[in-house]
Amino acid sequence: MSSLTPLVCICIPTYNAEKTIAATLRSVLDQTYSNLKIQVVDNNSGDGTAAIVESFPDERITLYRNSVNVGGEGNFNRCIGLAKGKYTAIYHADDIYEPEMVATQVAFLEQHPQASAVFTEALLIDEFDQLIGEIRQPRDLAAVGPLHHFPGMFKAILKHSNFLICPSVMALTSVYQDEIKSWRGELFGSSADLDVWLRILQRGPVGILPQATMRYRISRSQWSANVRVDTGRSAFFRVVDHYLAQPDVRSLLTADDLMNYQRLERRDQVMRAINALLQDQPEQAATLCPDIFSMSALKAAWQTRRGMAVLALGLYLKMMLSLRCHRLAKASLIHMKRMTNK
Repeated sequence: MSSLTPLVCICIPTYNAEKTIAATLRSVLDQTYSNLKIQVVDNNSGDGTAAIVESFPDERITLYRNSVNVGGEGNFNRCIGLAKGKYTAIYHADDIYEPEMVATQVAFLEQHPQASAVFTEALLIDEFDQLIGEIRQPRDLAAVGPLHHFPGMFKAILKHSNFLICPSVMALTSVYQDEIKSWRGELFGSSADLDVWLRILQRGPVGILPQATMRYRISRSQWSANVRVDTGRSAFFRVVDHYLAQPDVRSLLTADDLMNYQRLERRDQVMRAINALLQDQPEQAATLCPDIFSMSALKAAWQTRRGMAVLALGLYLKMMLSLRCHRLAKASLIHMKRMTNK
């Protein structure tokens, strides 16, 4: 291959993915960019995942099998250690990747050698492959593109939460292996990927392609789906708090940035209160429900639709809890979650 088509390593960590891994692999093999090394790292699956991978005759595929389950972050770390070539992408074993995805990302990184990584947007699908939504980068951030540096990206995350899609990223293999080295799951749990992206950003700029080049699966059986019914504080805040504690990061922020952080915390509290009520824990829901009538909450409601939605949900919760209409509130909230795929 010429220098214009550098080797790309597609790593796919798997665990009990027999229902989806074939479709994922087909989407990778159908990429218009052909100089690929595909490394499937199976985390001691107990189903037919490994056999399905082995059934693909393409010589670009190599299967590695862990003798014991090393955990999700541990398997990501093994992917980093095994990566080869100039660029590495770590895909999920249940997502679908559009044919032009790799070619588009390689072109971006070759045209922007100062970039350490590039992300894309995504369509959302359910377990039946039905389209249920999308994840787009914030409009205010997209207007700045194509490259984004740590200060602007961190401010955008404080405003919009995490919009960076884990399996969409392609990064320099050298950055993964020499600087990142590992997902810090012991510190950041399910948000360890956000910590990785922020560490990459502290090294240099990244890009976000303004197009959905993958279909990201949201399933009730996924860990990410389980997180959405949690009543504990989101792991997202563990990451953000870690960086806020760094003086050089804190010095970048304005009062508006910190206000945005408070708004995210308020939204998290309201969602946790809803989850508590859905789990028949009205007392916990009452303690989680924040001061809805604070000036910050009212200002957020006036300025953004998200702020208005948080205020409306908080007011509804407070009213139903005060009236002790727990069952009615639970039924209505279940209906709303189904309608919004949340």
